[in-house]
Amino acid sequence: MVTEQGPNGKVEPGRRILNIALGWLRRSVPVTTIIAALVLVGVAGAVFIVSGGVDVSADTRDSWLAEHLLHFVFKRSEASRSASAIPPADLYVPSRVRLAAQHFDMVCANCHGRPGFGQSVIALSMSPRPQYLPYVVGQFTDPELFRIVEHGVKYSAMPSWPTNTRSDEVWSMVAFLRQLPKLDANAYRAMTALPGTEAAAPTLSGGDTGLRPADPRRNTPPLDEFLYAAPSAGFADQTIHNTPAPTCARCHGADGSGAVTGGEAPNLTLQDPAYLQAALEAYTRGSRKSGYMQTIAAELSSGQIAALAHYYAGLPVQTAPLPPPATALVSRGEAIATQGIRETAVPACASCHDSNGSAITNAPHIAGQSVVFLRRELMAMRHGGRGSTEWWNPMPAVAHALSENEIAAVAAYYSTLKPMKAAGGAQSAEPPQATLAPQDTGVDLAAAKAIFQDQCVKCHVNNGRGDLQGDYPDLTLQTTRFAAQNLYAFHSGARPSDQMRQVTGGLSFADMNNLAHYVNTLTPQPALAKPDAAAALRGAAIATHGDPARGIPACLSCHGANGVAALPLIPRLQGQNVFYLRKRLAVFAEPYARNLSALNPMPLISGKLTDRERADLAAYFAAAPPLQKPAAQP
Repeated sequence: MVTEQGPNGKVEPGRRILNIALGWLRRSVPVTTIIAALVLVGVAGAVFIVSGGVDVSADTRDSWLAEHLLHFVFKRSEASRSASAIPPADLYVPSRVRLAAQHFDMVCANCHGRPGFGQSVIALSMSPRPQYLPYVVGQFTDPELFRIVEHGVKYSAMPSWPTNTRSDEVWSMVAFLRQLPKLDANAYRAMTALPGTEAAAPTLSGGDTGLRPADPRRNTPPLDEFLYAAPSAGFADQTIHNTPAPTCARCHGADGSGAVTGGEAPNLTLQDPAYLQAALEAYTRGSRKSGYMQTIAAELSSGQIAALAHYYAGLPVQTAPLPPPATALVSRGEAIATQGIRETAVPACASCHDSNGSAITNAPHIAGQSVVFLRRELMAMRHGGRGSTEWWNPMPAVAHALSENEIAAVAAYYSTLKPMKAAGGAQSAEPPQATLAPQDTGVDLAAAKAIFQDQCVKCHVNNGRGDLQGDYPDLTLQTTRFAAQNLYAFHSGARPSDQMRQVTGGLSFADMNNLAHYVNTLTPQPALAKPDAAAALRGAAIATHGDPARGIPACLSCHGANGVAALPLIPRLQGQNVFYLRKRLAVFAEPYARNLSALNPMPLISGKLTDRERADLAAYFAAAPPLQKPAAQP
């Protein structure tokens, strides 16, 4: 029997009726008869389906019961699953509405129609039919619209958003959908017209007043959810396949600055051709996420991608005219960009962006970029949804360590800088330089030496060179910037080590910076343990050339003299203890190594190497003479 009490302890009539029915069946009909009847029903249903008795024709209308049941199930499903979707505070800013309007016009309007136009005859021939959204968006809350747009609807033509990691884009579409009932034909066409063609765009008389009934054969209820009228919207033309630039101009503008969408789309004129081409290819692969751009990039040929990259990189450098950010916010952003945040081990942005470090990380030019775009991209990275253009991208880890206010500050600062690239690719301004915090420039080397001798050499014996067994590394090889960043990382826990966190926990930031400068004064020495010469010779091949077929870059592309000079956050390996290097490479190869440091690309590389290759590389670097260090670093 089914209990007649519901979860609240009250007697539920439905459960009582079910109990009465079950009791009658049990008293009146033998169990074997019930089982036989159920088997017969199942067999009959199977025969009906196998024989083709179910009509799945799109032009066969569902029964009243099926139609209303399916729509009820759909609405309840979305309502019950949308509670966790919280609209952002800036949901209805005009710039994001304008950006989403372009995507709607190119994609969604093919089925759902446009204000001032009826729906496509092809779309209205589907079953179920896509609704005319100006009529129905009022039936849904913002969270429900978000869920529908992000996840789509099964067994209908409604697709999910091309990526499930860009909620910022989905919310922009929700913001636009809310405007649809307010738009007449002229307002809609002005919002979605290609830049520079607004005045020339054909106009209608406003609203739906110019429409006439169309295709009465398919004009079936409910009439208040569909628009059977002419002129109707058609499916997208093939213009992008022949001349893609006008499609790009919808969001980026004819000048490539992104001003047409209020800076929501990035300024393309700031970048080099190689970066733009790599970004488009990453969107095609899906390694970089955007519901807008993945859709477009997938339609481009390799030749078009290369041509577009050179076209936009060759345009005169432009900037979107936006209101200037607050001075205090810009000042905070400058501190983060040039000094980083020691408390959370966030490195200075200027280490990579618009500096020599970009040669290692292939970081884009961001000086002069739109504050709106920078903030949205950093927030997407913070939540892990933006994806990467390159095989290794430290930015998700950096953005994750930034607060929303810090992200806003960094975006504000870089938006106020002059672009680094002039038309044709030449650098047009001196880039910001990464430095240690200004209050730490008065270095006390004597105090640092005392701390070094009292604490560091307890483990890093031989005056910092480490032990012969390789349990502790040789510190004398490293420079100020590398040592400081790693001390911050140990102190904050960004680089996990209980032993080092205990040591750095007793140091002030002034102590850590003094130590970093002191380490830079130590003379680098050859490796304590003599490596195997044959192994070192084998390791030279991978160190110099890598293995592109396995996605293994040349080690010297980062750890060579040019790499560590361009990006001092990279460790110097030449002359390091062979046993220490072997142990570290083995640790990086372990599955859990992905959590060792989100800034570290080595877990992505070491796992692709064999045990012998890791040993050979350790021997190669141990046999190499130590790199010379700069006399001093800022």
